[in-house]
Amino acid sequence: MEVHNRDLFPTQDVQTLYKSVKPLVVNPLVDDRFLEHEKAASDAKKLYHGRGRVGMLLVLVSALFTIAQALVIPAFPGLQFVSTFAIVLGSIGLAIQIHLLVTKKKQLWLLHRFAAERLRSIKFQAYPLALPAGSTEDLKLKADVFYSREVARLEMELNAQDAALVLFSPANAVAQATSETDPADQEIETMARSAYRELRIAYQRRFATGEIQLLQQQQRIGYTSADVLYLLGAALTVAALTSKLAFPTAVTWSNWIDFLAVTAFIVGLFKTIMDNASLAETSKARYENYVRALEECDAELTAESANFPDIVRRIERVVLDELSHFCQSASQISYRL
Repeated sequence: MEVHNRDLFPTQDVQTLYKSVKPLVVNPLVDDRFLEHEKAASDAKKLYHGRGRVGMLLVLVSALFTIAQALVIPAFPGLQFVSTFAIVLGSIGLAIQIHLLVTKKKQLWLLHRFAAERLRSIKFQAYPLALPAGSTEDLKLKADVFYSREVARLEMELNAQDAALVLFSPANAVAQATSETDPADQEIETMARSAYRELRIAYQRRFATGEIQLLQQQQRIGYTSADVLYLLGAALTVAALTSKLAFPTAVTWSNWIDFLAVTAFIVGLFKTIMDNASLAETSKARYENYVRALEECDAELTAESANFPDIVRRIERVVLDELSHFCQSASQISYRL
């Protein structure tokens, strides 16, 4: 996506297109709270991943220097200073990792992301209010009441902090905005259906498909480098054993091969941890399942000629199921060697 969150903040042209249901398309009661949690989630995520990677890199450098000192670095006048510097780097890296654990930056990121996505869903859950609305002004009154109530409920839920994610139930998070099935104003109902299909269903499908393609590109590079590191480490291990047998007196060469073999395996481990922490592998599978679930649900609803409230309820259930899977996956990641 070139510009994110266009589903919640569409362009002026789109707002004009759906002007009769503008209280649903643009509503500060939800939009402002979303922006607060969106910014907090983005900042916490950037801080968590940024510091986590720096901490891992510092520990990696310290570990590789320790191995190099034992195997290949000869004694020289400034060795003690360099060794002390490597110890400091490793200590800083360890301190950063401990700080991330103590300050719970990951939990803060997940809680704000959870809140932002719940608010996104709440905004679209109100779309069936177009059915009983007799005018745009009437729709605004109904939407404001619904949004105020659901945002307040969410804030009470978020007060439980981490427990909110543990206790989250997608089925219970979909509110019934209305029980009406016959529209009071056909134009408003038709416009709301069209807006929901474009801004929610089509947007989510495009977003998830775009993420899949991006992750596929990253994985092609990632898998290649991981394979190269593994094969290099294995080849160097064999070479090290061979040199010890064939050239028992060539200690220096043997030590260098040992060092390079260990380096290849450690860097490969470093990359594996980085990939796991970035959720690349699980995200791709999750997005693929998400797109498939959206398409299957949409097809079923079309075949059943489902009414508008039922369409919204079932699509939002699919979306919130994906949110639940994301929270479960992200809660397992860490930056630890």
